[in-house]
Amino acid sequence: MTSILKVDSIQNTAGTTAISGAGKILQVKYVQRTDAPTYGTSFTEMLSQNITPSSTSSVILIQATINTYHASYGQHAAKLVKDSSALNFEASDYYHNAGSGVSGNIKIQYIDVANTTSAINYKIFVKAESGSGSHAINKDYNGTVNGVTSLVLMEIGV
Repeated sequence: MTSILKVDSIQNTAGTTAISGAGKILQVKYVQRTDAPTYGTSFTEMLSQNITPSSTSSVILIQATINTYHASYGQHAAKLVKDSSALNFEASDYYHNAGSGVSGNIKIQYIDVANTTSAINYKIFVKAESGSGSHAINKDYNGTVNGVTSLVLMEIGV
């Protein structure tokens, strides 16, 4: 025997909704790159992803991993941008060695309050702050393309 329960809503005795999304991951959006675009000393867009929050009170957990490549020595920086405004968040890595190139990692983790139910666009920009030689993402110490640079957006109910 099969039973089906259909209801329009469930409420507790106080008359409020009994099921809450608080603390739950409501949606996940992500983008990744496996190619090796180069960049210079000006910020260059590497990743872009939209998310449309289901509630203005939701928070968006942003996680990014940027695999950098230093042909010699130098410092690379990445910044997180929401729509067209920087979130005053910049991270960097540094390498100095007389030898050949080395790969680096920049990690970004940031929590943003949605404050809207319209689409929000988050972007990752990368630049070389100093150093010489080739600057790219997703290369290993030999300059072989085999990395993954990613941006993950998670809406969390509050």
